[in-house]
Amino acid sequence: MCDLGRFAIHTSRKRLIDLQRRLQADGQPYRAFDVYNLGRYERQWWQRERLQGFDRDHRRVVLGFYRADPLANPTAWLHGRKGGAFVYVDSIDSLLTREEVRAVARAAREAGGKEVHCLAWEFEMDLRMVCQEIEASEEVRIRLITIPREIMEKNRTAPPPFFEVAVLEAEPVIKKVSGKKKVDIILKKFIPSLAEVPSKELAALKDRAAKDGFDFIDFWAVDFNWQEGKPFEHQWQDYRTRRDRSLKTTSDAFFDGYPGKGVYKACIKVVDIFGCDTSTVVEVRYD
Repeated sequence: MCDLGRFAIHTSRKRLIDLQRRLQADGQPYRAFDVYNLGRYERQWWQRERLQGFDRDHRRVVLGFYRADPLANPTAWLHGRKGGAFVYVDSIDSLLTREEVRAVARAAREAGGKEVHCLAWEFEMDLRMVCQEIEASEEVRIRLITIPREIMEKNRTAPPPFFEVAVLEAEPVIKKVSGKKKVDIILKKFIPSLAEVPSKELAALKDRAAKDGFDFIDFWAVDFNWQEGKPFEHQWQDYRTRRDRSLKTTSDAFFDGYPGKGVYKACIKVVDIFGCDTSTVVEVRYD
């Protein structure tokens, strides 16, 4: 199956998981499935057809909609200013990484800046948490801003809203059950990005998102032994349905599948009610 709508894809995923659960409960065989993102074709077309393929034109357009002033002499890491903050615009076909953010923060500090806004289409997993360490070492406040797809609309002149990335924090919970250590994950904090929210609903949702972020979670899953570069395995998940709107904030997997003592990584993936994914990684010390 294929679909362009984030939430349509997410709904299909929940229904397939629900089918797997029913088959498992009945002792019937079932198969796994994958969800793929096949490309960034809309942005690639926009850059080729409207911007003649140049990154400098992409940055000029983004800075304009963000209402930031281009620097007279931009560098590789600093492209504009908005108020007292420097602005960096990532490439159109790129994923903003921790190495880039560290280089941007260092460049801002060396230029005498105290704050930098990093604008990107996509972000490396767990980047918000890494930024806390970079902010402390470079003494520069970092804001991660999602570039809204609305800037690609033909004949658009009014700037669309720009929002910071979602914030997700979680911790491992280790218990002894029948003398054996079991691991679960507790969600500690979630603040959704409102990048996909229709403009007319923004005012009503801003305060609620800050106060009751968990209300915006529709689905979350855990890969208890996540390894970078390998697919995320849904070893546990919980989600809301039409009939049951409740949602656990602590997993009940009682995971004990680690091969031995050591430090492992658990990846937590959240899908909000707008169909947007947010992930974070936590260390699990299993000794």
